[in-house]
Amino acid sequence: MAAANSMAVNSAPRAWTPYKELQEIVEAAIHKKQPDAVHDLEVALQKHKPDFLSLLKTPARNAAFRALVKKSKTEGIPIHGEQGTQTFSEDFIQEALIISDLFELNEFAALELLIAGEDEKPSYPGLTRGLLAVLLFYDGRKSLVLALRTLMQSLTGRTWTLELSPELSELTNTYIQQLIEGKLTNRILEVISTMDLTLEMDKLQNNRALGSVKYKRQVQDIYMEIKTALAECLFCLSCQQGLNKDDTLRLLAHVRKDRCLEADGSLSPVSLHLLMALLFAFDVSSLEVENAEEMAQDLAVCKDPGFVAEIHKELTSDTLWAVPGMKAVAQLAWGLMLRQISQFPVEADVGESCEEDEMLIDTAIDNQVFLFLRNSVITAKDFHQEEFHLRRLHGLLTDFIYHMPLKVKDIRNRGDEAARIMLAHIQEGQEPPPTLRRDFEHLLNLLGGLYSKDPLYLELALEYWCPPEPASTSFQDVCYHRPPQRQVALHKFVRMAGDLLPASLYVPYVTMLEGLATGRHCSQHCYNLLKINGGSASTVSWDHIFSSLGQYYTSLRREIPSSHDASHVYRAMYSRIITSQELEGLLAIISLTRTIVTQNESCRIALCENQQWSAIVVLFGLVTCSIPAPMKAELLRMLAALAKTPEIASNLWQTLEASQILVTIPTSVQQKGGIKVELDEIESRNEEYVITRAFLKLIDTLTDIPIPAALGAGVRAPGFDPYLEFIRDDVFLKFGSRAYKKAGEKWEVAVSALQILRKLLQKHEIVPEDFVDQVVELQGVGTMPINKSPGHILMVYMLRDTELFSQILKILDDGIKLLEMYSHIPGQSSMEKACLLCLQMIECALGKEDQFVNMIRNTGSSIMVTSMDKMLLGINPRSMKADNLVNIAKYVMFNSTLPDQALSAVRILYLVCKSASVQRVMVNLFTENQATKVDLLHGFVECLEQDDIENGEMNLDLTEERRDVDLMPNQLRNMTRQHLLKLLLYSLEQSAPNLAHFLLGFEIRKPVGKTTLQDAGVLNSPKTCLHAILTLLNRGAGSGSGPNCLRETPVLAELCYQLIYHLAANKDTSSPTLRYLRTSHDFLFRQIQHLPFDSAKLGHNVTNHQSWLLKTLAVELRLTSLNRQRSHTQRLMKLLLDDKDANETEVLQVVGNENPELPSSSRYGDQSLFHTSQYGRRVIGQQSRRKLMRLLDTLEFTQEYPDQLDLEFFEPHMIQQVLASVEGKTEQGICFYNVKTLHRILMNELNNLPGTTMAGQRNRIQEEIDSILRIVVARNNVSQSLNSKRLAFDAWRHVTEVILTSCPEDLLAGEARQSLLFELLQDLLLKISDENALSELTAPASGVLLTLLANLRQCFFSEDLESNGQESSQYTGQLERSQGTSLSGVSWGHGSGSRTLFATSLQITLKGLIEHLLRSSGRQQRVRVKLYGALLYYLQIAQRPKAPSGLSGDVASKSIESRLLAAADTEYDQLKRENISTILSYGDKIMDLVCRDACDGLDVGRMLALSVLDTILTMDKFQQWQSFFSSKGYLQHLIDSITSDDPSLVDLLGSKLSVLKSLYLFESKMSLLTRVAESAVGAYTLLHCGIMNRLALCTFFDMRPEVERLPSAGEEEEEGDEFIPDIMSRYRRLLLATLKLCLAILTSLGIENVEAGMKVMQFVVAHGDVFHSILRDRQPSLNLQTLKELALTTAVLARANSQGDDSSEFSEVDTATIEFRGHRARIQRQMIALLPKYCLSERLNKQLKTLEGKETRKKKNLKEEITLAFLEVATNVTTYCRAIVSNSGPSAQYCQILFGPSLEEAISKDLRGSDEFSLSSLSPVQSPNLGVIVFQIKQCSNSFISVFDSHKQHLRKLEGLAELSSEDLKQFSGVATVEMSSQHRQLLAKKRLTQIIHYNYRQLQFLSYILENCLFLLWRHLEYYLIHCVPLEKQPSVYQGYIRRQQQIRRLQDVMGQNEPSRLADQEAANESLELEDQRKGVSQQEIETLKQTAVSVINESLFKKIQEINQNFCKGRTHYGFVEAVNRRIRGLLRLHTGS
Repeated sequence: MAAANSMAVNSAPRAWTPYKELQEIVEAAIHKKQPDAVHDLEVALQKHKPDFLSLLKTPARNAAFRALVKKSKTEGIPIHGEQGTQTFSEDFIQEALIISDLFELNEFAALELLIAGEDEKPSYPGLTRGLLAVLLFYDGRKSLVLALRTLMQSLTGRTWTLELSPELSELTNTYIQQLIEGKLTNRILEVISTMDLTLEMDKLQNNRALGSVKYKRQVQDIYMEIKTALAECLFCLSCQQGLNKDDTLRLLAHVRKDRCLEADGSLSPVSLHLLMALLFAFDVSSLEVENAEEMAQDLAVCKDPGFVAEIHKELTSDTLWAVPGMKAVAQLAWGLMLRQISQFPVEADVGESCEEDEMLIDTAIDNQVFLFLRNSVITAKDFHQEEFHLRRLHGLLTDFIYHMPLKVKDIRNRGDEAARIMLAHIQEGQEPPPTLRRDFEHLLNLLGGLYSKDPLYLELALEYWCPPEPASTSFQDVCYHRPPQRQVALHKFVRMAGDLLPASLYVPYVTMLEGLATGRHCSQHCYNLLKINGGSASTVSWDHIFSSLGQYYTSLRREIPSSHDASHVYRAMYSRIITSQELEGLLAIISLTRTIVTQNESCRIALCENQQWSAIVVLFGLVTCSIPAPMKAELLRMLAALAKTPEIASNLWQTLEASQILVTIPTSVQQKGGIKVELDEIESRNEEYVITRAFLKLIDTLTDIPIPAALGAGVRAPGFDPYLEFIRDDVFLKFGSRAYKKAGEKWEVAVSALQILRKLLQKHEIVPEDFVDQVVELQGVGTMPINKSPGHILMVYMLRDTELFSQILKILDDGIKLLEMYSHIPGQSSMEKACLLCLQMIECALGKEDQFVNMIRNTGSSIMVTSMDKMLLGINPRSMKADNLVNIAKYVMFNSTLPDQALSAVRILYLVCKSASVQRVMVNLFTENQATKVDLLHGFVECLEQDDIENGEMNLDLTEERRDVDLMPNQLRNMTRQHLLKLLLYSLEQSAPNLAHFLLGFEIRKPVGKTTLQDAGVLNSPKTCLHAILTLLNRGAGSGSGPNCLRETPVLAELCYQLIYHLAANKDTSSPTLRYLRTSHDFLFRQIQHLPFDSAKLGHNVTNHQSWLLKTLAVELRLTSLNRQRSHTQRLMKLLLDDKDANETEVLQVVGNENPELPSSSRYGDQSLFHTSQYGRRVIGQQSRRKLMRLLDTLEFTQEYPDQLDLEFFEPHMIQQVLASVEGKTEQGICFYNVKTLHRILMNELNNLPGTTMAGQRNRIQEEIDSILRIVVARNNVSQSLNSKRLAFDAWRHVTEVILTSCPEDLLAGEARQSLLFELLQDLLLKISDENALSELTAPASGVLLTLLANLRQCFFSEDLESNGQESSQYTGQLERSQGTSLSGVSWGHGSGSRTLFATSLQITLKGLIEHLLRSSGRQQRVRVKLYGALLYYLQIAQRPKAPSGLSGDVASKSIESRLLAAADTEYDQLKRENISTILSYGDKIMDLVCRDACDGLDVGRMLALSVLDTILTMDKFQQWQSFFSSKGYLQHLIDSITSDDPSLVDLLGSKLSVLKSLYLFESKMSLLTRVAESAVGAYTLLHCGIMNRLALCTFFDMRPEVERLPSAGEEEEEGDEFIPDIMSRYRRLLLATLKLCLAILTSLGIENVEAGMKVMQFVVAHGDVFHSILRDRQPSLNLQTLKELALTTAVLARANSQGDDSSEFSEVDTATIEFRGHRARIQRQMIALLPKYCLSERLNKQLKTLEGKETRKKKNLKEEITLAFLEVATNVTTYCRAIVSNSGPSAQYCQILFGPSLEEAISKDLRGSDEFSLSSLSPVQSPNLGVIVFQIKQCSNSFISVFDSHKQHLRKLEGLAELSSEDLKQFSGVATVEMSSQHRQLLAKKRLTQIIHYNYRQLQFLSYILENCLFLLWRHLEYYLIHCVPLEKQPSVYQGYIRRQQQIRRLQDVMGQNEPSRLADQEAANESLELEDQRKGVSQQEIETLKQTAVSVINESLFKKIQEINQNFCKGRTHYGFVEAVNRRIRGLLRLHTGS
């Protein structure tokens, strides 16, 4: 097996992948300090120990492997981890063998590299697999060496520390020691000695392994990085632990042979590191500390007995070194080491060597060691960037000065002697001898060069300066401030070196001082030294320097000619020759002065304020004189240094203008002068431009402060124009056409000009004044236009196709061409800087373009500009293509080496995209050329793949002003990545195709939605930015510490998560993106595993990251739910909601099932995740908090605010105005203050204060400004924090709501769902109950509470339905019980349900809601709206759902016994009591709040508050709320508001486009009032408050629209369900709500309450025409809405008229009474006329059959709904008739008779046409016959029996649902064709059966009630006609006369004094009265006889049996009174006695 494995190829190349992984592990453990990486490091180190010991040795070639590779074309080669073998093509095999031979590499390893190269091709477009294999080979070696270097850096030692954990330090120290013992040092030196770049490149070239120039540069860089890293490994080892004897000797041997000098004489980086390693090997400075003896034990010098002797022998031998200077440095270091250790007890042989220390040092000095260090060491590349190189050389030189003072004095003496010899030779005109020793001069120059640069701000030179002694002379102070002896000696050396300074040492000494003055503190000390020297006649003192310069100025200047032409002075020929020695000294001293004043502001001020020196006058005077160009340039740079102080700069501006160095004042003389002439004639001829560059430096520094507005005023038009024209026209536009002696100076000139132009443009503020032409009056010249600000002029030039803009584009074009050459050119850094400045100018102009153009429009200026994007999209004249934007984008390709340029390029692209719709054009430009497309895409991907770690101060929103701060390259690269993501985010929102689609890999030639995203390389897919982003986010996902990006690049990670969300939410990209994330990366699942992110652990806020991830998750859950991707939804939900530990175990146990093969739920099965099924039982280990709850825990609702401004000097209102002016919004909509602008405004205010007035207060004002800025920054942080918290809650809300509303309910059902909801509710209410919680943050929580409670209510509702369905199958029908069936079980809903289980949780939720509601009282109306909705949902939980009618569990259908035996309380009642108790515990506060909101506020809030009141009133059995509501006047206010609502309701009914809120508000009011009216007290209160009067006064009731066409049978008119109901639907909703109120009042007060009936009838009469219209006899219709309207109207009228006519109580009959009687009589006639229309008939049944199968919009059975409405109307009409008859008299003799004695209708099969019963046909002498009643009884009996049989049958089917046949199931489920499970079909059938039973039971109720009323009417009328009726023929004449007289009296009374309408009403009332009397008295004997004859046949025994059966089966169970039985018996008796039947 082992042999087989060894003959297989690794899937990952052994020469690359293991080393990359090793490097990552080492970096993670040591640099990133990840705790979980320590173990991995230990494992990896043991694995790679052989690789380190045989460093960079390649696996040897093998003949057997070679043979296998050659045969792999046919036989194939096995690959580890894969089945089978893989064959390779012939080309592939040959390439592998070439690589093997090239690197002497094992054939399998070469094959693996080639395979990896093929796989990595998408990451390196343009490279072949062979070239990639070579690159990977070198990259693997580099990774191994870098890992070793990192391990060396982690060593615990004497030089530095990485602050690693003790465990990790022990591990690395032990490991490195083992490697050293394994001769690692020898191996490193061996490898270094064998590495030769030239030979390596030749070898690659010969084997065709070098590709393009870029590829060759990559290989060279990697190769040299390997070699340098190896040298650094030795350097780190030597620094930390030193080298042992053998290693030191080996290093000496290597250095001795190393020819290490570069072309310029400096050391190569490798040689420099090795030299420094050697110097650190000789370093014994640690012995100078207190515990020197302990430290000595760790030094090889002390612990290795032969170390000193052998090294000393080597260094003192005469062996020649390849570079003698290297030997001299080693000898110097060794000699100093010997001197140091000689001060300690040493062994004898060591002592002998120590005695030769001076000899060694002399030898080193003789070999010119200082010159070598000066020319070769400190000039080496990046020497001053290496801290420990600097420190070691600093230590070496200071040790020499400190430990060898006599030697220093000796070389100083020799220097003086050499100076005298040189002076003598010069005086004699001879050259000094070349062998003259100049060691001291070299030492001084070395010191100057060493400290002249301090980029790391180490200020090592500070050790050469001693602070001044304190003024106090006390012993303690002197001892405390006494500097160390070393520092004293070094300072003494500085002072001694300047004593009696000979001429030849003057410049070196000044050079040394210049180096030692580098740094703020050092420069102050140097300034003090030169100031002190002034009193000692020293030549190096300020007095001497400025007196000398003054003398030169006096000597060189001459009288100005009478023409006053300053140019004559400027161009004068030399009047005094300055010798080269003088010039050298002057340049040195001026350079020293410039260094001091540059470093220290106090020195600048002191130097300029010294009146004796007159520094500015002398310097400007010398500049205007004829002096050598270098001196003039140095003077200008000196002035530039002085200009860094604003106060001095203001003076310099005026002096510069007066000196006319640049001629700004036009003269009459044609002669030209000034610096222009210098540039055009002198410098151009010399091809050197030092003066011009120095002058531009001066202007650059001067423009750091605002340019004086009055510059040049009085003699010319004030302004900067002359200087700008010179910089732009004379310098910048012509720099490319001039000749240069040094090629690099060309770019230096361009940079000098561009820096000024960029600064002026960047700092320019766009103000209206620049767009208005202004003039100034000049004496002798006239008026001239005032110059505009330079920034304005530049903006105009940048927004036009000018030479300036063309030159900028040309530089960018040249720059990108030079960069693509990948070779070093002279002035490379300046060229790159010029390109950067050009990019920044374009970027700045783009940023200001919109404001500039808007200002042009607003001011009406005549300036003509072109948009920047159009010019950038213009044609490049050099390439004749529109490739300007392409050139700019190409700079992104160099992001690793040119990060600043890449950043500007990305920002330009971003600004161009924002300024115009150029996305499509840019995509076309970028993809026009295939090579360009590939390079650009790869460049953007590389930009995102940078692995730089962000610093804590990184800020995404830094603008172009970021250039004010020097940023590190890694910071710039991170900012580039951030802005690139911002570009992608913005582009993504634009129309397709856009730049984001191109960079992210979406289709740009076809619809984006059709894209199929693939991994890089799959189907030739390129590597895109999306791949880079996912790689970044996934790195570390799945590990214990989570994604690495959260720790390393938090800002970038936030943008990445945001981009992923926007991709998921975008309609075009959503589907492809989520599909790719789901299938290829499992992205969301892996990321969510780490939620919630721990900000405290990560060290920075990651709330936004979590928010965007959760938002993406919400989209994913929503889409997978919609697409029925159940397994994915289930998996994500389980991760979020599972409350079990990962260690949880599940045991499935079959319960009640005999099948032993029942499968358990699969991983992604359809089983619910969170409840125990009937087949399984979960064994719980340890319960943990759900992830969703832990996410809620991370949300914060509190916020700390900064202190208020405490101002002493500034006016508070002025500061507030300034703050308002600098306030703005970020692109994310966050309000912020622009701190930079605010700082500038405040500083300008400070600078404009009078100098003398506030001189003493300036520092305090500055402190106040700082305080203001700190508070403003804190406010910005607060805004950012609030936005993050809002975003976090919004994201959590999205996920929660999607889970509860969109995901399949069965995944979270039952008790588990309720538990989750209660957890969420309680935690959320607890968090927002914090006293410090902000309303801005808690307000959104109200919406979540609404959603949660809606779901909670639905849970209980669903449970109730399920419980009802389960219990319904256990009940038996009414017929079975009446036949002796035993009583059923408990009532529906009774028992201990979930309401009891969660009783405590429910009350906690209610309390939290009420408390939150009380806290939100005030202005948070919108919050209360949602809280009212939530509270309403909560209160509905306690409401008992309506049980399906007809089931035996229904209370109405129970027997009397079952009602009496039923339990008193159910869980609903208990919950209601607890709820109302909790609500009442809050007292009047909650009552007052709800009542106030019900009466005032937002309309939707009022409606919900009214609904809450409505619900609470139903629970408040003691009516405390109702009492409060009415006693506090809220009820009266609500009733009064009905009148105020009338106009809006009139408008509502006037136009269909009216707002509907008044409709909904009125309905809510009526609903509440109806609820109040449900109690007798409430109804009485409403009447007392005048509710019916208010309704009677409303005019909108009279606006009933006319119906042009009644809908036909079955045609729906449910406009109320439409979004915008029509006018009729609106009216009906208003009317029905009112009628329900009337009905509630009548029902609550009872039919015996006459007042209530009168009040309601007064309302009816007030709107009589409306009710007459409703009752008017029209063509009958089976329209549902019409029937409902009629049913409710007739119900109200039936109850309102139940007491009959009470007009007899009126003692006086007035007009209103007469009118009232008329309307009432008319309504009575109309009601009676409805009876024959609404009788059941065959024709009705036929019409209803046509409606079978149809549904309403609410999915109800249309036929059944219409049937019920029809029966309800019939019920109400018969009730009305029964009430009239029963209330008109105590017996049939005296009661009112409504129907004629004919039974003709009862004989017919159907009633006559409805037109025969129209109202017009019913004359005063005609009324419906009694046959209608009998006909109705017959039809009702038949219908009842039919319906009852159906009801009984369906009940039985419901009971035996499980036994129903498949056909029956298909029939009742309503779905016959669709395939579904039997369980689902049973559920549908059960629902349908329950619905049918409900409808049947309702019909039975109506039919039985109609039957009872009709039987009563029949009994009364038969009794009258058969017993009490006196036929017309038998009536006495006296009685007839009485009747006639009564009629006349009535008519006479009715017409007296009445107008015509009254007479009409009187006539109608009289006719009605006569009609009723005629009905009683106008019956003939014949009619009575006919009645008797007909009654026998019509009212027969068959009918009585049906009635008796109905009574037995249904009616008897509903009441214990035998009403039907009694009436039936009496009718039989009447017929038997009076008809003889």
